[in-house]
Amino acid sequence: MPDEATRKKMVVDYAQRINAGDIEGVLDLFTDDIVFADPVGRPPMVGKGDLRRHLELAVSCGTYEVPGRPVTSMDDRFVVAPSTITVRWPRPMTFRVVGVVELDENGLGRRVDAFWGVTDVTMDETENPGNAGNPETAETTEPTEDAAADAAESAIEGSAGAHRPEGIRA
Repeated sequence: MPDEATRKKMVVDYAQRINAGDIEGVLDLFTDDIVFADPVGRPPMVGKGDLRRHLELAVSCGTYEVPGRPVTSMDDRFVVAPSTITVRWPRPMTFRVVGVVELDENGLGRRVDAFWGVTDVTMDETENPGNAGNPETAETTEPTEDAAADAAESAIEGSAGAHRPEGIRA
């Protein structure tokens, strides 16, 4: 089983690879039969094919993830980390997420549960793409529940098969 340092490094590696647009590198962190629930409460993605489509959308939307300090479990199976995830499309949004990752004996993710809800999303007030990738400098406001629900729903629906938006680069 992977030690604590290896489990903690996995979530940091994930963020670095997604930020770099390295979809193959991200997929290398997971088992072939990965179960990825993002967000928990929606049907999970199952397998690397589903996860690949989700990652392609995330990269095309200009996703930038900043993980918080990871915490592990005493049974050598889990790592949990808060993250701040900013996307540029369909409009600049920031998500506050807690991810729970279960790893197999080889240190590969076998299940991911991403916890976030409507009130964990903020809409960036500026369209300045320079701020979109840096949650520390982006101006944000708490959205109305209806606006946040619409934006979150767009993000969720997009992960079910949207095409790459024109002109968006990671």
